Amino acid sequence: MLTILLLAACAGESTAPDGSAPPDAPPEVASLRVTPRTITIETNQPIVFRSAAETPSGDSLAPPVAWNASGGSINPDGTFTSDSVGTFMVIAATRPRARDFADAPVARDGSRRLPLREPRADTSLVRVVPRPGNLLRLAVSPDTATVARGATRTFTVMGRNGTGVLRPVGVTWEATGGVIDPAGVYTAGESIGTHRVIATSVSRTLADTAIVVIVPTGGTPDPDSIPQPDPTPDPDPIPDPDPAPTSTLARVVLTPAVANVATGRTAQFAAYGRSTVGDSLPVAVTFSATGGSVTSAGLYTAGSQAGSFKVIATSNGISDTSVVTLVRALGSGGRTGLPFGPSQQLGRSGGVVAPFSMSSDAADAVNIVSRINAARAGNYTLMLSMTGGKHERYMSTIGGVQQFDEAKWRAKMDTYNTPAIKAAMAQGVADGIIIGNLVMDEPHVSGGGDGNTWGPRGTMTKLRVDGMCSYVKQIFPTLPTGVFHQHDTFEPNKSYKVCDFMTVQYNHRRGSVTAFRDEALALGRRDGHAIMFSLNILNGGVQDKDGNVDCAGTGGRGTFGINCRMTAAQVREFGMVLGPAGCGLFMWRYDPEFVSDPENQRAFRDIGGRLATLPAKSCTRS
Repeated sequence: MLTILLLAACAGESTAPDGSAPPDAPPEVASLRVTPRTITIETNQPIVFRSAAETPSGDSLAPPVAWNASGGSINPDGTFTSDSVGTFMVIAATRPRARDFADAPVARDGSRRLPLREPRADTSLVRVVPRPGNLLRLAVSPDTATVARGATRTFTVMGRNGTGVLRPVGVTWEATGGVIDPAGVYTAGESIGTHRVIATSVSRTLADTAIVVIVPTGGTPDPDSIPQPDPTPDPDPIPDPDPAPTSTLARVVLTPAVANVATGRTAQFAAYGRSTVGDSLPVAVTFSATGGSVTSAGLYTAGSQAGSFKVIATSNGISDTSVVTLVRALGSGGRTGLPFGPSQQLGRSGGVVAPFSMSSDAADAVNIVSRINAARAGNYTLMLSMTGGKHERYMSTIGGVQQFDEAKWRAKMDTYNTPAIKAAMAQGVADGIIIGNLVMDEPHVSGGGDGNTWGPRGTMTKLRVDGMCSYVKQIFPTLPTGVFHQHDTFEPNKSYKVCDFMTVQYNHRRGSVTAFRDEALALGRRDGHAIMFSLNILNGGVQDKDGNVDCAGTGGRGTFGINCRMTAAQVREFGMVLGPAGCGLFMWRYDPEFVSDPENQRAFRDIGGRLATLPAKSCTRS
């Protein structure tokens, strides 16, 4: 299946200098940290632990680790479950790689037995509690919190049964306006205003919501009314000495707030009330829905039409609404193989030319539906960049300095927020026609806001880009979102928690292509996002050394500086290493002379033929 990458004209074109080649010696791991640090779960409730490491200088690493647990079971990817109650240790320890032995002393038998770097380890505690019976409601604490942009706040939850007894419970967390981890640690985004933190029981039958008010700076957190539970289990439940009084219903809360449902399938919704004093209350509601039908018990059955619809719960004139996106079953479009090709092909050549299956072109709100329909008719897929990569579109003078103006970016994104586009997008994602959307090009490029930078250093952060990904997902809940930049050039010691994928571009100056691949994939594993690879075929060959910019012995002169084009052999070698490893491979950018060269054509056919035989991969978070 062919793939088209829809970008602004400059997307993927770096104006910043490339980083130097990675050092030969493996970096030293100074510290390793496992998250979540402590967490309460129920029996047979899976939870994913993650590890992150730092060098002595504070740079972020994602070394391979071995997972162990003192009870229950844990998979190589860090997923822990237990069918027994208790408090257990989850331990991650670094594992030496083959290259870690490179400089170790050689024994008499010619072997190298001692690793160059000392292993590091860290431990988290997981409290496993029994699944509670006769549970009537959940209580999130604090029920209201004020959090500054970028700051964190920990939320906890307890369950209450019919006799007023409080019990520890396992839940899943959801949030708006920021991100929340499995342990209830909420990180506020950039959107000032009132947002929600929602805890839902493992059975999906109960939920409670806390209110989060995000303020610009200096927000003073309210003290927790319930402290973080101690990881040591209580021997017996303790009756609540002050049962919650009966209060007047103030609002209805419907969960889940957002749902993606395949056409013809079902989804369960639940509603509860919040009292005037903030308690959650059982409440009788009347359900109604669009795009399908819903029973009196909240079981929604999707209709046959893809698009964005609503489920509404009403009690005594008070309502809450959830957004339901109906899609055809994922994969129904039959996409196979990994997308491959030069960017900007469609706009420069007028079509997608074999052996390629990927291109890049801008798509505005006025033509994006027709682009999606054309892709479906032509049997190719799309990678979108609805807001494009051009800096000057989104710049304003703020505080006397030219810098990124997120309000302009959001205004552009809002032009796509129409029922027709949302329906086409939902169906395209479900069909496998649309594989993702890039929210920004090279956010690490800082400077004077001169049209090739986003503003002074610190203007763009991963937290801010995460907020942009979140904004896109509020409009298109099923659409994978990503960002284009090198994995080690933009806040490598911090993580994306919302964005689904990162596109990283290789050139010869980066050094070993296998090391580049492995480091990018390791970062993706550490942070839970996918990786799409790119080749800079026009400026990524061996740099000219004689000062004449003639690029003798290379693939030809690059587009600027002393850069040279890749040779056909390099394209083949690098593409074969990177292509199978990511969720797609594109090349910057389409050039008629380079593409039509017979040697390059043979290299392209070899790569395209290989990638076409591989299973399709999703560019979504793991």
